[in-house]
Amino acid sequence: MFDLNLVRPFLSVYKLGTITKAAESLELTQPAVSSAIKRFENVLGYPLFIRMGRKIEPTPNAHQLANQLSMALELMDGAVASEQKMIVYAGINAISMLPEMPNIQLYESPKAEQDVLQDIKLNKVDLVIDYNLPRDSGLNFEPAFTDELVLMCDKNHPTIQDEITMQQYLEAEHVTLKLYRQNSQIVDFLAGKSLSRKVAIEVGNMTNIIISTQGTNYVAAIAKSMASIAEQLGLKIIQPPFHMRKVNFEFTYHKKYQNNATHKALREQLKVLLNKPN
Repeated sequence: MFDLNLVRPFLSVYKLGTITKAAESLELTQPAVSSAIKRFENVLGYPLFIRMGRKIEPTPNAHQLANQLSMALELMDGAVASEQKMIVYAGINAISMLPEMPNIQLYESPKAEQDVLQDIKLNKVDLVIDYNLPRDSGLNFEPAFTDELVLMCDKNHPTIQDEITMQQYLEAEHVTLKLYRQNSQIVDFLAGKSLSRKVAIEVGNMTNIIISTQGTNYVAAIAKSMASIAEQLGLKIIQPPFHMRKVNFEFTYHKKYQNNATHKALREQLKVLLNKPN
């Protein structure tokens, strides 16, 4: 069996196409990755990559070797994963719905969707709970749960009671969430149109929306799955005076886990937890 310290850099360069990206993904220096490739070539007795301008291209031998080693490494990683805590990426709304689970380690999903996909391919994460990720033939996508947006304001708001009119919505000052991936405000994205309103504060996650709205006269949108948390902190939940589409979250994971019993059991467990009535 080849030295894994040589195999992993090779496969990373092969998948990502550059020494720079491979070094970043492996948290190594570029010279260390280059050295590992050269050492692997010396062990094999043939070149793995050839330089084409600024890019490097795999040789025919590299293509064949990558296919063989990828399968072996996936089987090995799959076996190890069944004995260790699984790494799970999820949005704040999903994280807020889950109890403490000894078999997983939860992290908030990276903002950039390409970072999410790359981490799956490089075995940095075992399961992702996210929405609208680009399709990839090497990954599986399956329904997880559905969420939607509601509005909230302080329970002692001077003018908004249990309902809000469109005029009140447009005249109010707002705390808004900027969607990094869509380069859009979340309400505009889900409403399918740009709503002219006064933005007082723009934040990067749902938790900060709650904190920024509490004790003010601001209005904000919050995931329905987090509504109970907002209510506990002195905010009241109201229905928006316009339509917003629901968000379908999915489990995304590497195909190697499709029939892995431990991984499948985790997906089933999470699906039950994420679909419990509020």
